[in-house]
Amino acid sequence: MKQREHADLISKPVSYASAGIVGFLFLFCCITGRDLALEGNILWTGMYTLRTLGLSIVLGGASGGGICFLLRKAASAGVENETGSRQQEGRGRNPEWLAWLGERCSGIRAGRVFMVSLCLTFLAWIPAFLAYYPAICAYDMPVQLEQIAGDFYIDHHPIVHTLLIKWAMMAGELFPGDKAANGGIAVYSLMQMLLLASAFSFGTALLWRRKIRRIWMLVVQMLCMFYPFHWYMSISVTKDTIFSAFFVVQILALREIAEGAKKKSLWLLYFLATTGVILFRTNGRYALLILLVLLVPAFCFGKKRRCFWGKVFAVSLGAFLVGNVLLTVIFRVTDAEQGDRREMLSTPIQQLARTMVYHGGVGVLPEDDNTMEEADKKLIDDFTLNEAYRSYRPDFADPVKRNTNTSVVRYRTGEFIRTYLHLFTQYPGDFLNAVLAVDAGYLYPNDISHAWVNAQEGQAAGGGYAQTRWDAAIENAGIYKDSKWPGLHEIMEKWANDNAYLKMPILKYLFVPGTWVWLYLGLAFWWQLRRKFGQCICLAPVLGYFLTLLLGPTVQLRYIYPIMIVFPFLLFPGNTHMAEVKTKENRSMEDEAIH
Repeated sequence: MKQREHADLISKPVSYASAGIVGFLFLFCCITGRDLALEGNILWTGMYTLRTLGLSIVLGGASGGGICFLLRKAASAGVENETGSRQQEGRGRNPEWLAWLGERCSGIRAGRVFMVSLCLTFLAWIPAFLAYYPAICAYDMPVQLEQIAGDFYIDHHPIVHTLLIKWAMMAGELFPGDKAANGGIAVYSLMQMLLLASAFSFGTALLWRRKIRRIWMLVVQMLCMFYPFHWYMSISVTKDTIFSAFFVVQILALREIAEGAKKKSLWLLYFLATTGVILFRTNGRYALLILLVLLVPAFCFGKKRRCFWGKVFAVSLGAFLVGNVLLTVIFRVTDAEQGDRREMLSTPIQQLARTMVYHGGVGVLPEDDNTMEEADKKLIDDFTLNEAYRSYRPDFADPVKRNTNTSVVRYRTGEFIRTYLHLFTQYPGDFLNAVLAVDAGYLYPNDISHAWVNAQEGQAAGGGYAQTRWDAAIENAGIYKDSKWPGLHEIMEKWANDNAYLKMPILKYLFVPGTWVWLYLGLAFWWQLRRKFGQCICLAPVLGYFLTLLLGPTVQLRYIYPIMIVFPFLLFPGNTHMAEVKTKENRSMEDEAIH
């Protein structure tokens, strides 16, 4: 038994080293995030650097090692659960009413579970739809409406999503008079709700096929129905909600495929979802590139699964190409133009602006030491128009980004790179501070700046973490608030405006964005510990997408939402109860590991 336990776990040195690295990163982000929040700036003196790195290495590494020890014990104790008896034992431990329910439902197929879950989830979101009828028209919708009105499209926002809004408003012409635009947006909202609920129900059906305990099935279903941010995002007219639905299906289908599920429908779903991910966010394209890169060593060193990983690579590459071809066709049909690539420059913009206000002699901060060279100042002045660096906000790149002259990067590339590298070598602490400040919400669980990043003075309410603010351009397009449930609307507005989740002890960490990267790293470590390397591959798009967030302009709910919603479906053990999962290749690999 001892021999099998050790064979089924990754080696101790590798597991303890991995846990120590995660612990180090976590504590480092917590220390620097706290110090930036309290002081506004970090002076990376030799003493501060040594203290921060020392604490992170000693305490973070020790904490990671302790957690690794406990997880190794838990993993060793649970090895026998992989034999198939886990299901019966689990049911025996359930409460009597759940055991009775499980027996009555044992013959239900996954398709029926999908439909029941879909209906329950969709109906649970209807109150929010009625409260915000026809939808929550926030985020990028005003800009997209301007493109629709002018019949002039720029891919700064996905053209496919802009066209969906246009088609919905055209469908609204079937409604009478001044209700046409509202009717079209309501139809869009219902379709989006149905798509997101279908993605959740797909995940629920997969959990049913895994035969997990009914109590956990109930918990996941309740989360789908009543997790507050689902209510807001399911009716928000934004590309991120549709992207999130495709993202959930993509990750879950890839996991099933990686574990050996042979159903052709899963391959088709993975292909279609991956194509959808590319169509509805540029980030999806970069996330898929990370997967393709990681599939190369999986193919090269996969030994007996080389053919399988080659197939996954081929299907993923095919979806990547199809998605990009479709985008090219849509560009030509709509005569659209490429948008400004300044979004990709968010991190350099923040770094240069922060360096300018701390060292450029511009008089914005008393700490400004005016040590920057004139040539560097000149390039930054050319890059940031009208001294936009004076509007620098540590948590939000847009105030400076809106006024950047990206032609400097495009046509003076060499000069820009030389200046950037020179300033980096001269002020590395400020460059690091700029990154840590804008990404604090993603890395530091106690960060609260993300909750108020859009709550600007002089603007109407609705700029909290869950945004509900309407713009005048929306009303000019004939779309107006027509709540069918004013009482609920008032409650939901207050919850969103006050960021009420921050007042919930412990539970708030299910809402804040700074929790999720550490949860995923913990999950990846657990899978690595249990030698579930195939499952780890399915986290590659998550990793790729998260890296794009770290290079983004700020922390927002809609950006982190795809990562938040797929996690609960990944928590449960692999589908080893399914006959098609235990392929001959899997069994032979396990036998080799044991011997």
